[in-house]
Amino acid sequence: MKALACALAGALLAVALPASAQDTRGIQIREAQRADERTFAYFAQFRAALTRRFGVDPLLAMLAFSESEAEALVHALPGGPPEHVIFQGGQWTGTDGRQLKPWAPDADPAVARFRLSAVREPLLREKFRAHRAQPAQATDHLGKVTVGYFGAPFNRVLAEVVVGSMTSFGLSVLAFDIATGQALDVKAAIADANAKRAAAQAKDAAEAKAAAQRNLKDEVPAVLAQFRREIGPEKLMAVWISRRRITFIRTDRAVYDYDRRGNFTRRKDPYDQDWLCAEGFADGDIDWGALNALVDKAVLARNLDDEDRAPAEIAVERPRECAPTVIEVKFTHYRTPWPYVTFDARGRLGKVR
Repeated sequence: MKALACALAGALLAVALPASAQDTRGIQIREAQRADERTFAYFAQFRAALTRRFGVDPLLAMLAFSESEAEALVHALPGGPPEHVIFQGGQWTGTDGRQLKPWAPDADPAVARFRLSAVREPLLREKFRAHRAQPAQATDHLGKVTVGYFGAPFNRVLAEVVVGSMTSFGLSVLAFDIATGQALDVKAAIADANAKRAAAQAKDAAEAKAAAQRNLKDEVPAVLAQFRREIGPEKLMAVWISRRRITFIRTDRAVYDYDRRGNFTRRKDPYDQDWLCAEGFADGDIDWGALNALVDKAVLARNLDDEDRAPAEIAVERPRECAPTVIEVKFTHYRTPWPYVTFDARGRLGKVR
């Protein structure tokens, strides 16, 4: 029934078109089919050349061919780097200034590489024929064929054929899985990926804007509680607090930074100075909710201005002699030596400089 319908459609089209138009269309269809044959003939020639040069069934990262040129990324050794080769006009040619890049360069080689035998000419021919079976596509130019591993969302080796329409004069892509022949909508996948990327960027920008408004000096008790839940109970030697970051130094010398996005990041290098007591101090020794009030006291004690409150930083440390824990409010936005005021763990005034 389908073949009959196609035949009837072709007959009706022939009646509707003037004789000269029918002749032109017939010529275009035959030329398109000849172009297909030239493409497959060159692929066969390239396949033979690859086998002679690299042995039976070489391992590939990418493959591309057209009527008169073909190229590939060939792994002569499974664990070695790929060699870019170009076969042009029936002979090997140089690759200066030319590149053939994998679609997913960071993909696992075990899934991203494929054998030459995986690119089956019968499947490719069937895809070409199926495309041309549609009357509106019979004159299309099916150009360069590229085969390679396509990452998300497909995560498979696919073939991509560039289609030049002789009716709309536009370009499109015919894509399919080289193992199963399943049609794949690359254009929609790319559009979906771009939309998701744009949404992620918008979300990230909104989160960054919200994070920029946080003053972590106002959130120390909550951040300390989060630190205990996520990082663990190890005692602390010091806590350094600013608007943008809170740094925790544990008695095992591990250093963690908490940022405005709500993330803890462990520094690569441990604390390597000798200014802190290795025994640490108990969380309960400090009234963490009263630290901001100590900033106000420090501004008054040092006779500073109201605008000095915001940039002030707080260091809660137990000195290396394991003396009682000290809270230091320092104004590092001044030139050194910058002003500072110290308090004991109960918030009583100590040194003023």
